[in-house]
Amino acid sequence: MVILTQLNYLEGKMIIKPLEKPLTIKKLEALLIRIDKNHPKRPQIEQDLAKRMAGYKGEQSMEYHLSFLDERKYYILHALRLQSSSNYCFQMDVLLLTSKYFLIIEIKNIIGQVTFENHFAQFIRTLNGIEEGFYNPLDQVKKQKLRLDSFIESQKMKRPPIKSLVCFTNPQTIIRSDSRVKASQSVMHAHNLFSKLEELNQQFDSSMFTEKELLKISRKLLKQHCEEVVNILKRYDIDRNEIINGVQCPGCSNIPMNRQSGSWFCAKCNLKSKDAHIATLEDYRLLFGPNITHLELKEFLGLATNSTTSKMIYSLGLTHCGSRYRRTYKLK
Repeated sequence: MVILTQLNYLEGKMIIKPLEKPLTIKKLEALLIRIDKNHPKRPQIEQDLAKRMAGYKGEQSMEYHLSFLDERKYYILHALRLQSSSNYCFQMDVLLLTSKYFLIIEIKNIIGQVTFENHFAQFIRTLNGIEEGFYNPLDQVKKQKLRLDSFIESQKMKRPPIKSLVCFTNPQTIIRSDSRVKASQSVMHAHNLFSKLEELNQQFDSSMFTEKELLKISRKLLKQHCEEVVNILKRYDIDRNEIINGVQCPGCSNIPMNRQSGSWFCAKCNLKSKDAHIATLEDYRLLFGPNITHLELKEFLGLATNSTTSKMIYSLGLTHCGSRYRRTYKLK
């Protein structure tokens, strides 16, 4: 759960929840570092990472278009994930809060031609003459609207009109639909967002919320944000003994580095580093969680002795729990 500690003004905009690299992407990146180059699951992991990175880059490019908004009128929450009354979690790429309405924005970063087809409610991408089906984003935002409305009702908040948009961030994407799909009002290129918001602002005359109320709602939504918990090893059925131990060289990415006189030394590129172990322990945290024992830290960093390991733990200032012989440390 995320608790609001400060409001972030990014390029003059009220960013209630800023855009961050998704945790699942970080876990996939750590996993690729720690499995063999010829691992049979590697192609699937690389493909999944590429898809998620495309989505993340689309969200990054969306920030440019959001930067034109008036900070007095729009509160912005990126990647807000809420739990509905039916215990089903749903995530919105962007949620804009205004005094008149709330707006869900689903971001798509897809190249080629996309077609919304009504008969089978299909969303089809055509690229280099090859057709590929995707989950229909219009159906996706429709469900998000229903779940957000239900969530707001469960929190006993005033229920504003909820609108939704599907925005394509690649300006070269060609958008088509058959004559029976009314997509023009809710599907657009991201560079048309500002014009669409002007249209929505004219559509709704009266305000439902004061600025103070909107800020209170923003805080409440942020407190209810629930991070997705993904056991990345379980997802790909990868065993612990398949994970490569050792400190990775920040220069050439070689594993392992050697510990010499209080520093890490890479035999491949001759790089010397005082803190290369920090990134390696972050890999451990992403793959196995924040708790680590003395022995696990020793083996994962490739330290030679227990005394060196104890000195490392002391230098990291790790908090611990448990008795002396069953002590567990928490990675920051």
